[in-house]
Amino acid sequence: MATRKRNFYAFQIDLHYLDPNQHSTNAVKWDPMIMVELFARLMAIPESQRGQKYKDSWLMYLSRFSNEEHYLFGKFLSAEYGTVGELIHADTHVTRPNPKATREGELEATYFYIRKADGFTLLQGSQRLTRARFEEYIEKLGNEVITENNLTYIQVCTLVGTEFFDNIRELTSVNKLMFEVTKAELAADESQTTRALQNDIEEISATDVKLEFVAKYQRSGMNSVIDLVRRYKQQKGVTKIVVKGKVGNAEKIINMEESQEKYARKVEVDTNNQPMLTSVENVLIQIASNRRSIRG
Repeated sequence: MATRKRNFYAFQIDLHYLDPNQHSTNAVKWDPMIMVELFARLMAIPESQRGQKYKDSWLMYLSRFSNEEHYLFGKFLSAEYGTVGELIHADTHVTRPNPKATREGELEATYFYIRKADGFTLLQGSQRLTRARFEEYIEKLGNEVITENNLTYIQVCTLVGTEFFDNIRELTSVNKLMFEVTKAELAADESQTTRALQNDIEEISATDVKLEFVAKYQRSGMNSVIDLVRRYKQQKGVTKIVVKGKVGNAEKIINMEESQEKYARKVEVDTNNQPMLTSVENVLIQIASNRRSIRG
């Protein structure tokens, strides 16, 4: 069986709710049974109604889900459609009409794994089926389960390697911090700055905005930079963080996306280079078994 290398990115799923014992402030918990219920409900939706379309040119939907003893495992199918270009032969360069219909597209499989013990999540790398779309899908189609369990929202948080903050600490100065904020439902505890930004996004019908802090943080102020980055990293709607500074006289750019915890592994693929379900499941089980707990 042929094999190909695939990247699997690490996340943490948090269930947000209003804690009545803390004056209804935002709180976070983990309960695997809520996620089991959510995915089971999604699978009960007729397949033709289970999809999410984007700009009527790309769709995704949950195709498979299994509830195992120690983990949840599933597969999304997605496809790009809407255009029909001519086909060309790789050796002869002979072209011919494409028999595909405009509303058809080639399927692509994307797998995920959620550890029941703590919500540690692995998502296969995909240019289109990103963390944000994974989160949006389960929140939108799983809205009833979220409401019934008295949650405010579900957040899929990016796990970054320790080198991200280590690299910031190594800077001798920082002159710019950039946060990209997407158009998303706001949590009750978000800052006034982010709420104002979100309102501005609505005003101009934008999909995202970049918030920049331009200031000269010298070595002595680096802890405040790290605290600010940590705080924004946890806020719903913040998808990108970039820190620009210097090490001595050399400029350095630190991008959170490049520091995300990921695992490159070989998996078996079919004749269309699509990963095989059993092979991916075994690989993800192995990764998770060697990954320490993310809670307490």
